[in-house]
Amino acid sequence: MKVKEGFKTTIGTLFRLFPLSTEPGLRAFGNPSEDSPVFVTSNFHLTVKRVSRYLKDLDCYLLVAPTSSINVWCAAVGGMFNAHSIISIIKTSGIGERVNHRTLILPQLSAPGVDTELIKDETGWHSRFGPVYAKEIPEYVRKGFQKSDDMRRVKFNLMDRLDTGVGVSLAFFLPVAVILAIFWRGWLLEFVALGGSLLLLMYASFTYIPGRSGWAKVLFYEALVAAGLLIYLFPLGGGSSYIRNLFLAAMILVPLIGIDFGGVSPLYKSDLDPLLHRVGIHRIGSVSFKGRATIKEENITLDQSECIGCELCYDVCPKGIYDMDESQNVAIMVKPDSECVACRACILQCPTDAISLRARR
Repeated sequence: MKVKEGFKTTIGTLFRLFPLSTEPGLRAFGNPSEDSPVFVTSNFHLTVKRVSRYLKDLDCYLLVAPTSSINVWCAAVGGMFNAHSIISIIKTSGIGERVNHRTLILPQLSAPGVDTELIKDETGWHSRFGPVYAKEIPEYVRKGFQKSDDMRRVKFNLMDRLDTGVGVSLAFFLPVAVILAIFWRGWLLEFVALGGSLLLLMYASFTYIPGRSGWAKVLFYEALVAAGLLIYLFPLGGGSSYIRNLFLAAMILVPLIGIDFGGVSPLYKSDLDPLLHRVGIHRIGSVSFKGRATIKEENITLDQSECIGCELCYDVCPKGIYDMDESQNVAIMVKPDSECVACRACILQCPTDAISLRARR
């Protein structure tokens, strides 16, 4: 069993685009009592394994909701991690018989897809949003289930970037490597070395490269490769055809690696989704990305006259767009909407519809 679980975890890490599921249901950690907290996550195998790693030393319960085997962020934005998936697992798991409270702790990145009011109406359970990262759950519990500002923010640090880059790109690299091994074996080593180096370089330097979109960053890398080719060609009067072919291969690999460079990070808007939306493609397999497809034509707007100061927008925003004006007890936008990724978490969670979308001129 451990070998099988380890194999699934490895596949889930290296081939992130292939959804590997785990059985929805209830997990218990430590020695939970009637007062123990109840956490919720998606049934993507890798997500459950990573969340479980940080819950194993706590006395708590974990509800694994059916989300079509998609991770929390993608499932929430794509419509699979929603109120209905949580309602179903509450009713079928028997969690209500194990605890004397009715509070769920949801992952913060599920906020774009989960209607917490519907959950309360259907089950009587209230919802609150925990930290962005599972590794911060133990500290969150120690602090009395209070989140610091740092726990609310998506960082996308170096290890996150490399983990994501390998996970989403290896599914492309492996078939190409197999084709080369069969038909053009002479270029296999170059493809692996060049492609691997570009992949690591592009994701490692992701946050440092200029550009407000993923494709702008890809264009920057493409310009660097083109500049390197020109610098190589002119002094040498043409140079080696082998080196020229390496540069040309790099110019092909860069846009392939970065085809949805912005969409793989919660920090940026997807460039690929709007393009697919325009040509009529709204879903690939079980993954729906229609929700992110129109965000380039819309801006978030806040009507302070309707705000009641509940702080939910401040709590769920992964980019820190909002803050609270204590003197007037209303939310304020402290960052321009150009930094907003339009995940729509604040819109769904706002109880008075004070936040909405407006068409961009």
